[in-house]
Amino acid sequence: MQADEVHIRRLRRADYPALVELIRQTWYADQTDGDTGGHEPADRARRHSVAWRLAAIDAHDCLARATHAAVAEQNGRVLGVILGSIPMNVTRAQVLRHRLRQARLALPMLASGAGRNGLCEQLGILHADRTLTRTVGKTYQAEIALFLVSPEAKGHGVGGRLFAHMLDWFQAIGVSEYFLFTDTTCDYGFYEHKGLERMAAETLSLAPGETLNCFLYEGHVDDTELAETRIVES
Repeated sequence: MQADEVHIRRLRRADYPALVELIRQTWYADQTDGDTGGHEPADRARRHSVAWRLAAIDAHDCLARATHAAVAEQNGRVLGVILGSIPMNVTRAQVLRHRLRQARLALPMLASGAGRNGLCEQLGILHADRTLTRTVGKTYQAEIALFLVSPEAKGHGVGGRLFAHMLDWFQAIGVSEYFLFTDTTCDYGFYEHKGLERMAAETLSLAPGETLNCFLYEGHVDDTELAETRIVES
């Protein structure tokens, strides 16, 4: 993969399926509901699966607070995505729109054990994030609400370019300090390499014998560390 073949541009509505699929591959690839059983066409079955619905709910949770979104694209394929949020600029209409879509996705999942378990885990992670916020006890100017790179694009500079793009945007609107949530399912070492500081940690119990360590990291926009990115506006 050639880094100069990858373009950074704004997220479009047509990118939503790719966004959901990136989330599914990253966090929900092992989720099953046992309901498809080969009785539906593959694409329709996937869209009704627990994994797909959980990923879509996550996507709408992030989009509900996103005020800037960008993707890394190569030959028409989305390889990564980053969503930034300025909380004071998030509108009630935006939040309500995405919360309603989350509710429509979640209701059918209550009929299966796998669906209920998946929703409970999501609620547990949201609770852990709130606990981290209370532990830090401060209000930030901005948040990186979501940052994902496809497995095949990792190690090729795609994530670095997306991250630099978001820092460029933060700098352009006067943001000097931001935060993000992450956990042990993610490459949180990337953030430490970029100079972010871990401000709080919370351990979440999942299935019996399984735990998830959740973190809140704080970052500062440093002019000397901003990389130039090629921006293709939609």
